[in-house]
Amino acid sequence: MLSLRGDETPQEVIALSYGLEEGLQKFYAASAKLAIDPEVIGVLAKLAEIEVRHKQRLFELYLAVENSPVERKAFEAEIDSEMTEGGFNPAKLLEIYLPSFKSAADVLNFAMMLEAQAMDLYMRHADNSQDRQVKAIFYKMADEEKAHLSSLGDLLEKQ
Repeated sequence: MLSLRGDETPQEVIALSYGLEEGLQKFYAASAKLAIDPEVIGVLAKLAEIEVRHKQRLFELYLAVENSPVERKAFEAEIDSEMTEGGFNPAKLLEIYLPSFKSAADVLNFAMMLEAQAMDLYMRHADNSQDRQVKAIFYKMADEEKAHLSSLGDLLEKQ
């Protein structure tokens, strides 16, 4: 599971979150390539695409708090994406969960579980952070996860 020191800078927090989103994008993209059902493939591909947008918002936030300009490629070179939201290894998730993705609803329920775990993680760290800016970033990310959860719930209702 993911643990933080407690003294992370705003840039470190954003980079960590970016890595979690990247890990989840990898998982969804790999799952879409291996899935058989066209509806499941479509939902997984859409989820991977959504993670790309999440990463873009995080990079924009990074630029807003970083004092010196940084190119996206250089930023991404420093990112660790060996975990997903929820604190899982993408390859291990694939091994464990891909067989259970029998319907789009199964995939969406799984995605909601991960988003809820990410929201909880960010809320807990926001509550524990002593740095006002880091606290605000964690709360912002928790709000984003809450919005993601709501969007996934809407998609699930359409199923």
